[in-house]
Amino acid sequence: MELMAITAKGIAIKIRNFEIPDIRRVMEIEEQSFLDGDAGLYLELYEEWPEGFMVAEKEDKVIGFVVMVLTPEGEGRVFALAVDSRYRGGGVGRTLLKAAFAVLRKMKIWYVLLEVRVSNVVAQRLYRSMGFAEIGFVPFYYKDGEGAIEMRKVL
Repeated sequence: MELMAITAKGIAIKIRNFEIPDIRRVMEIEEQSFLDGDAGLYLELYEEWPEGFMVAEKEDKVIGFVVMVLTPEGEGRVFALAVDSRYRGGGVGRTLLKAAFAVLRKMKIWYVLLEVRVSNVVAQRLYRSMGFAEIGFVPFYYKDGEGAIEMRKVL
């Protein structure tokens, strides 16, 4: 999958499937974003479902990514979403999510779940603006002990 897009804030990007050489850049963005993944885990998720791992590029440089997984219950789950700190607030994350939702709909998956740090109010605002609703709380979800808000969206 590959598509050209202009974000709501006017940034021209390309959304495409992740490729293994992208892992170094994905990990740089992941570390900036205080996520809990590691390269081995991301590569394992890619092997399980390559279509669920997409990156956003600007001028041939990866500036964001989204990783989705499928739950045993037949729902989609946003495992990770992160954007390079220089491009946050520019609509890149929203554009990646829309592309991810299109993949899920094509597979006839009608619900998507995610967890977000309690302290990450910017991400919570994004998710709510895209139709996610809070459905629960998981204490001590992240490695550093912070809790997570569970959210769900009907596609």
